[in-house]
Amino acid sequence: MYYIIGLTGRNAAGKGTIADLLVKRDFRYHSLSDTLREELNQQKMDESRDNLILIGNQLRSQGGPGVLADLMIKNLATSENHIVDSIRNPYEVKSLRRDYPKHKFILISIDAKPKIRFERLLNRGRKGDSNSWEQFIEQEKLEEISDDPNKQQLFNTIKEADYNLDNSGNLIDLENNLRLIINSL
Repeated sequence: MYYIIGLTGRNAAGKGTIADLLVKRDFRYHSLSDTLREELNQQKMDESRDNLILIGNQLRSQGGPGVLADLMIKNLATSENHIVDSIRNPYEVKSLRRDYPKHKFILISIDAKPKIRFERLLNRGRKGDSNSWEQFIEQEKLEEISDDPNKQQLFNTIKEADYNLDNSGNLIDLENNLRLIINSL
């Protein structure tokens, strides 16, 4: 049996760190955000968090709320373990929970205290990230909840998680908690 581990959680909570740890365990990495980045490049739009959200919402409006995961499915057909990062809509989870002949889907939610996440965000210096606390909080609100199924619904997506990790501690704690999840599969 192979696994597809989906990652969801708030901005700068540690999804990328979890993904890196899983890649070291021979998981193949995929990100729903990469689909958005490709679309931004095609439309010659700047890569900002606001534009990523905008283009994601547009794609969901055109193709349905699970379209980003639907576009990813073809990449998950190989006989190996996979990671799908940046899941932000419960319909993406539904799409990824479909029956696979060789895989089982598991969703992990990662979170950390807001101040810790903001510090991490500043330290990583990723293009498009907030540069002020106020902007960070405002962007979070846009991702958290919406009545429109075609928009990001992070809180509803987190509710779908099979496992929840608090990454407010250090890397060793995170590795140990991930190890417990992997060993339970």
